[in-house]
Amino acid sequence: MTPLSSSPKYFFSLDVIRAIAPLIVVLAHWQFFYYTNDFTLDSPLAKLHLPLYPYLAMLYELSPLVVDLFFLLSGFIFFWFYSEKIASRETSFGNFLLFRFTRLYPVHFMTLMVLVVLQPIMYYINGHYFIVHNNDTPHFLLHLFLIQTWGFEKTPALNGFNGPSWSASVEVLLYLIFFLLCWLKLHKNMLIIVGITLSALVVQYMYPMIGQGIYSFFLGALVYHIYHWASQKSYLKIITRVMIGLTILLWIFSISEYAFSFMRNGAMILLQKFFPANEAATNTRLFDIIRNVFIRTLINPGTLLMMALAETTYGGLNIKWMMTLANSSLAMYLLHFPLMVFSVIVVDYFGISRNIFHSPFTLLSFYAVLIPSSLIIHHYIEVPVQQMLRKKGSKRARKPVAAAA
Repeated sequence: MTPLSSSPKYFFSLDVIRAIAPLIVVLAHWQFFYYTNDFTLDSPLAKLHLPLYPYLAMLYELSPLVVDLFFLLSGFIFFWFYSEKIASRETSFGNFLLFRFTRLYPVHFMTLMVLVVLQPIMYYINGHYFIVHNNDTPHFLLHLFLIQTWGFEKTPALNGFNGPSWSASVEVLLYLIFFLLCWLKLHKNMLIIVGITLSALVVQYMYPMIGQGIYSFFLGALVYHIYHWASQKSYLKIITRVMIGLTILLWIFSISEYAFSFMRNGAMILLQKFFPANEAATNTRLFDIIRNVFIRTLINPGTLLMMALAETTYGGLNIKWMMTLANSSLAMYLLHFPLMVFSVIVVDYFGISRNIFHSPFTLLSFYAVLIPSSLIIHHYIEVPVQQMLRKKGSKRARKPVAAAA
C-alpha cells in the first residue's frame, strides 16, 4: 500500500506544487512592505498598488491558501510512503522522527539565527520590528525546539522571529499525530480520518493555525485513500479522465467567479434577504469564508488527486530543474521573510523610498535573489547537514526517496 506497486516510485507532477507554492507565498506576504509602522494593514489589497496586481490579483488575494497545499501534500505523501512502514513496525518512531526533524531543522535554525541578527537591526533603525513581534528569549526557545505554534506562544500569529515558520512547527505536531495513528494501525480507518478532518474545523475556530494544518493534512490522507482505491481499478484510465475533466471545470468555475463575481453578487442578494440585520461587510466576510472552504476542500484536493492519477496513468514528466527547484522549496519558504527584513533594512538605512516595493522590477529582483540563494542553501547547507545528522542519529537509517525526504 505504501508505496503502491502500481504507483510511481516518485511523483514528479507533485514537484510542480512544491516548486511553485513558495513563490506564490511571496506574493501573499508582499503586502508586508506597506503595513503602517510595519505592523498593521490599513487598506484593502486592491488599493495598495501591489506589483502587477491587475494581472496577479487572484494570486495576491487567494495566496494565503497556498499554505494549505503544503499540509495537503504532506498528508498525501506521508500516507503513501510512510503509513504501512510504520504500521508494520518497519519504521521506528526514532527513525521516523530523525528523518522528518532533520528535513526541517537545518534551514529553520539557519533562518532563525539570521533573524536574531536582523530584527534588532530593524528595531535600531526604525524603533520597531518588522511585522513579527515577540522577538524575545522565551519565543526564541520555542523556535529553537520548533514548538512556537503549539499554544505556548504569547500571541498566535505573532510568535516571534521567522513568522512563516509557524507551518513547520505545526508540521512537527502533525508528525506526532500521524505516527500515533499509524502505530495504532488506524491509518486505514476512514471513519477516524474523516472524524479528525471534521474536528479540525472546531480546532481551527479555537486555534486557526493548528486547525488549518490538521484539516488540510488529513484531507491529503483522504485524497491518498481515494487515489489508492482508484489505482487498483481496471478502469483507472476512465477515472483519471473524469477527474481531469472535473478539475478543469472546477478551475474554470473558480477563475470565472473571481473575474466576474457572479456567485458573489447572487450570494450577497440572498444573504441580505435571509439575514437583513447583517451589514454588507459581514456578508462579504461570510462569502469569503465559504469561498475559501470551497478552495481548500475541493479545488486543492481535486487538483492533487488529478495530478497523482494522471501521473500513474500516463507517466510523469521527469523535469530535473523542476525537481531541483522543488527540493529547495523549504529553503525558499523559510528564507523569504528574512530576505524581506533585510530588504527593508537596506532601503530604510539608505533613505530610499519604500515606493520601490511597488515596482514589478523590485518583485522580480527579489525572486532573482531568493531562488538562487535557496538553491545554494539547499545544496551546500541543508543537504550536507541533513546527511551528517542522519548519519550520526542512525547508521541503520535508509535514505527515503526524494518525494518523501
